[in-house]
Amino acid sequence: MNNLILITSVINTPNKPLSYTKNRSVFTRNERFEQTKKTILTVREKVPNSIILLVECSDLNEEESLFLNNNCDYLLNLWEQKNLHKNIFGLSKSLGEGTQTICAINFIIKNNIKFKYFFKISGRYWLDEDFIYSRFDNNKYILKKILNNHNNIFTALYKFPNNNLDKFKLFLESNINLMKKNIGYEILFAKYINKNVEKSKIIFYDDIGCNGLISYTGLEIEKYYDRYRKK
Repeated sequence: MNNLILITSVINTPNKPLSYTKNRSVFTRNERFEQTKKTILTVREKVPNSIILLVECSDLNEEESLFLNNNCDYLLNLWEQKNLHKNIFGLSKSLGEGTQTICAINFIIKNNIKFKYFFKISGRYWLDEDFIYSRFDNNKYILKKILNNHNNIFTALYKFPNNNLDKFKLFLESNINLMKKNIGYEILFAKYINKNVEKSKIIFYDDIGCNGLISYTGLEIEKYYDRYRKK
């Protein structure tokens, strides 16, 4: 049975602030495209039987469109849905992520995409040497706590054990107002997990196998978190 990997991506970021930073991304469009290529290639390398659904929101040029269409099984570009731009490009990072995830789940349901496990990885992040597929090949939720806090769960990579995504979608839709108030997506995600998933069905890994560069600082994930460990 296939592994479905959702990649949420915005290759061409607008020059607009987020609630916590004036600088949305320190990377150029081309740098973000190259980083997203790395995301896709490491997924193909490390996840067997992978089906990639990339959810984008950019006015893709010919080179970008050609690569993404040739290397992803499904490309859902929300760019033409102008009514979604205020959510995806607004002040709230969580509203952008939540909106893309809701649209992705709707797409999965509408197209009756079948899979064994559901993975989500953020575009521009990549699977590194700590990613070992056999640790994910089970009927568990595979997650990472941020700074060992069960109320703050890493959202750049996570895995659900089955295709029961309706409940997650309904949770996101019912918490749009919280997202509009700029709640951290990691905190909101933790609320979902803590409320809806039995502890016996969760495995937390510190070394979950995902690395990447924080968009608004350019720092690698662990170096970014080191700032808070030292406080």
